[in-house]
Amino acid sequence: MKTFLLVSMAILNGAVAMAQVTFGPYTKQYTSGAVGIVAGQTARWNIVYPTIPAPFAAQALCQAAIAIADERGNILASKDVPPLIGGNSVSLDLNADTQALPAGGRIQIHGFASTGGCSLVTTLEIVDNATQKAVVVLDGKLTYPLRPVLNQTRILQ
Repeated sequence: MKTFLLVSMAILNGAVAMAQVTFGPYTKQYTSGAVGIVAGQTARWNIVYPTIPAPFAAQALCQAAIAIADERGNILASKDVPPLIGGNSVSLDLNADTQALPAGGRIQIHGFASTGGCSLVTTLEIVDNATQKAVVVLDGKLTYPLRPVLNQTRILQ
């Protein structure tokens, strides 16, 4: 867990490039699809630590670090999440009105979250600043560790 926290802090401080990170055996990473954002919009990266069904009453706390990055992997916004209990959620906002946009006025972004092994439900929203309505919602997915591919055999008759 200590290694995970150090790696997460380094990632979120931009000291280590994403490709150089070596994850521990229990670390999970969730990543959204990429989407463009322009002035007048806010990107909101949401994570939910879902509850587990009864009769499993004890659920471990979930420690997480979340971030929004541009197409080059530069961290634009980040947050260390306080330990979550099942059923809790947290979000991270990136307002394009306060972000230095390139000459074209558009940046390509994605969200990612690293955990010490807990499972999350993730979404990336693009919200119109004037109306506060979501104009795009993307699901995130588990991107590390890779899910094993089951050997599926069909019997043909």
